[in-house]
Amino acid sequence: MRASYKWLAEYLDLAGLSPAELADRLTSAGLAVDAVDPLNRGVKGVVIGKILEVHPHPHADRLKVCRVDVGDRELQIVCGAPNAAPQQLVPVALPGAKLPGGVEIGVAEFRGILSHGMLCSAEELGLEPRYLPKRDAEGLFVLPADLPLGADIVPHLHLDDVVLDLDLTPNRSDCLSIRGLVHELSAILRRPHRFPHSVPAPAVEGESPLRVRLETPRCPRYEAQLLEGAEVRETPLWMKMRLLAMGIRSIDLVVDVTNYVMLEWGQPLHAFDADAIAERTIVVRQAREGERLVTLDGQERALTPEMIVIADPEKAIGLAGVMGGENSEIGPSTRRIALESACFDGRSVRRTGQALSLRSEAQQRFEKGVDPAAVSSALHRATELLVQLAGSRPVGAPRRVPAQEEAPKPTIISFSPRECSRFLGVDVPEDEMRTCFESLGFTVVQGEREWRVEVPTRRPDVALPADLYEEVARLYGYDHIPSTSMRLPVEAPESSAHLPLLRRVRRALVDWGLYEVRTYALTSPEAEAPVSPSGVPVPLLRPMSDDRRSLRRHLLPSLAEVARHNLAHQVPGGAIFEAGKVFLAASWPQAALPEERSVLGMLWFGETEGDPFERPRRYDFYDAKGVCDALLARLGVQPTYRASECAFLHPGRQASIQANGQSIGLIGELHPDVAEAYEVERAVYAEIDLALLASVASADVRVAPLPRHPASRRDLAVLVPQAVEAQALVDAAWDALSDRDILRLVRVFDVYTGTGVPEGYKSLALALGFQQEERTLTDAEIDEAVNTVLRAWEAAFGAKLRA
Repeated sequence: MRASYKWLAEYLDLAGLSPAELADRLTSAGLAVDAVDPLNRGVKGVVIGKILEVHPHPHADRLKVCRVDVGDRELQIVCGAPNAAPQQLVPVALPGAKLPGGVEIGVAEFRGILSHGMLCSAEELGLEPRYLPKRDAEGLFVLPADLPLGADIVPHLHLDDVVLDLDLTPNRSDCLSIRGLVHELSAILRRPHRFPHSVPAPAVEGESPLRVRLETPRCPRYEAQLLEGAEVRETPLWMKMRLLAMGIRSIDLVVDVTNYVMLEWGQPLHAFDADAIAERTIVVRQAREGERLVTLDGQERALTPEMIVIADPEKAIGLAGVMGGENSEIGPSTRRIALESACFDGRSVRRTGQALSLRSEAQQRFEKGVDPAAVSSALHRATELLVQLAGSRPVGAPRRVPAQEEAPKPTIISFSPRECSRFLGVDVPEDEMRTCFESLGFTVVQGEREWRVEVPTRRPDVALPADLYEEVARLYGYDHIPSTSMRLPVEAPESSAHLPLLRRVRRALVDWGLYEVRTYALTSPEAEAPVSPSGVPVPLLRPMSDDRRSLRRHLLPSLAEVARHNLAHQVPGGAIFEAGKVFLAASWPQAALPEERSVLGMLWFGETEGDPFERPRRYDFYDAKGVCDALLARLGVQPTYRASECAFLHPGRQASIQANGQSIGLIGELHPDVAEAYEVERAVYAEIDLALLASVASADVRVAPLPRHPASRRDLAVLVPQAVEAQALVDAAWDALSDRDILRLVRVFDVYTGTGVPEGYKSLALALGFQQEERTLTDAEIDEAVNTVLRAWEAAFGAKLRA
């Protein structure tokens, strides 16, 4: 929210407070001011001048020679602007003047013609063209004809103003207006304000010819005023510059008035061409299935029944609270205006804007909540301005629906001064508390022990006693509340037996070069579709967005989203992990609560970074397996890997991770279709159930001294049927020599099928390592151990030693 210092000063005495000091006071009271920006970005020595004559430059086709009256003298100035014309009032930078960017103006010669100064455009004065009408943003900045010649341009363009850029929290919708900020500053500074409590209706007799029907409960209040005789007039310069200061683009007089009143009162308004409203009847209803509307931005939009529309008996003419329709747009031919002021359901307005990818200042205010007490005053204020500036005339009294609605009722809160002091930890005098509330415009009725505080409707964020405590703390001053030392132990006890294990896992993975990520526990069924997780999705009751509307059932979609983001930003690859929860339900909502599982997910994607000794290459299955082996070894777990058939992993390039006879996780390359769906080509995923890992992990990891005697290795290649798993041979070797304590290694290092291998068989090459602690093994002992293993393989699998 941008706020003009001069606009605030119209309603509140700011004497003795510079804009920077005012920003400090606001920030100290909880309304953070991010920046204090002067509108004058270095303009000095620029005056108002009148072009008397314009002649073409004799030696340059694109230049003109102008004779300019600057009040006390006439100057010859060379200008290249295409819109320079006699009788125009324009900004003139005299010799010695300064412009934004450190530009200094002097007497210059252009193709043999002297120029005693410079005629300025809006951009050269430091004004942002995007906030000005196209006519003012291009070429010379043409000024109104009633400005005094020779006068300094700064006060007439309101460049002596300063803008405060506030970073408001979502609950402070009341400060999205000058009205709200004036009330806030009045309380902070303890100075009375002059902002009107209300604006009276125009003194017009008779009933309005407009008719209004409310056909949806999402619009509890709607008011409309018909005006006729709207003349095509230029928006006054003061209003243009005030809108510019607030970050709003000037469009035309009628739209500028509605925007001006919105900024002043916080109540969005909209103006329709009354002659485009069929039967002069406004209908507020839900959109119909398949209904379409061309909005003011020229886009045709498909509407849904969840959206509120402003319509007439024949067609929709606007999206409530979001944007008007092109078929009722105010234009040069408009002679009658239907001015709208209403309350719309904030959630519906927000969802409509999200669904149609629209965003507007009005929508921002409706979705955060507008003050129903300001609906009438804002309408009357806009009517007043259109009468003054556009020559309009109100026709009939404002049409209100409901016609006899009671005034909005304030929120009533029971407040205990004693409890407030206890809550804040400081004794605040009761007189000070009362002053805080009354300076905010709250009504206080004191009782013996409790007070009755009435909060006006412009402050929807104050609804509980704790909210009143916060108001006291803000206005009394946070610096008056003493800091106290903590009385609890600094280090909290462990709340879960899994936390120490999780810390060891995180530390190990980070040591090995993986990056920890934190992702949303919210996703959508569409994002999880490639993985096809078990159970049914658990939807959120009030999702913030369509792609975060259910609890996740798998970590892979979240990790893939991180990988996709990095690959799209020219990161060649990486290894990431997350320890998070997934939520599983066999049925929903029949299930009481979803099952929460703590899972460790790891993803290797793209290419390795490479080093001086290795070229970059794609991550593969063995990169992931090496990390899993090292991690489980550090936790005292001896894993085995069994072939698995997980649908979202690549067939033949995946395995189940097992320990103590149970599966604790899985590992494998993503199925090509899944990798394509997530846009992470050839990625490797590993997952471990942390609860199962905790059941097999050991806090005590034993280490042994380095062996003193040499080891011996034997490589064996055997023929076995295709269906035999390599892990089965590994297990059989350990079992065969379990009583001798000499086998130290069994590792598969090659699998071969093809020439020389019978049909239906495969060749497995395994390395066996032998060693003993007390002595060096003899060749006879090693040969006997090898033969024992071969006999066990032959008996169990029919294995034959290859020649």
